[in-house]
Amino acid sequence: MLTSTPATRVAGFWRSCTQGHRLVASLEDVFAAPWRTQPVRVQTVNLQHVHLIATSQPAAEAVMAADLVSADGWPLAYLARRTGRTCARVTGRDIVDALLRDRSFAGRRVALLGTRSDVAVRFARRLARNDVTLAYGHHGDARTWDVAAIAREVSERDCDVVLVSLGAPRGEPVGQALAELLPRGLIVGVGGAVEMATNDMPAAPAWVGRLGFEWAYRLVHEPRRMGRRYLVESPRALLLLTLALRTNA
Repeated sequence: MLTSTPATRVAGFWRSCTQGHRLVASLEDVFAAPWRTQPVRVQTVNLQHVHLIATSQPAAEAVMAADLVSADGWPLAYLARRTGRTCARVTGRDIVDALLRDRSFAGRRVALLGTRSDVAVRFARRLARNDVTLAYGHHGDARTWDVAAIAREVSERDCDVVLVSLGAPRGEPVGQALAELLPRGLIVGVGGAVEMATNDMPAAPAWVGRLGFEWAYRLVHEPRRMGRRYLVESPRALLLLTLALRTNA
């Protein structure tokens, strides 16, 4: 159990990543995990997640329960490298794009939880171009979901990858429950990555991502929704994460 102050929660998160070797160095590390024979839950972490870790005990515990952690945001990847660790940025979009383009996933079966049914139809078509099947989808209000029933459906349809397309902090408890119920599979919270892949949500151009300014792009395009996140919550989270890294270096 993590202690209840923001600083100690964030420090505990970072310590668990490094001492438990949960922080992946690359996208290849994610796919090299033993998800073909057992459930493996991947938690992608950006500054919004760090903010939730700092302000919510349940959110902190959900992140701590993940098998693997990836640096979804540039700050986490950069700060990890400053401590001498190999750490590339690995986002939910990277994982979605691999399913859409990497031929090694041909023949695999995907479950999509969240987003809208029309988005799922478009996503299924894109997956099919890579010979990947969208074998199961579940949409609507996640607060009404019977996760045990969903897990049975995912298992019966022999899904290899489960994409939890819910924003934080709603997706983390669902992902963790599935990790405890499924016999195998890669379980990843991808936020809005599926909607970006189907062009239903604005995505920053690749060059903006390479420069690390995706946050500015989203702030310009969604100021009401993203203003507090990027101008208030993220700076506080970055400060706490920096202090945690210095303490545990």
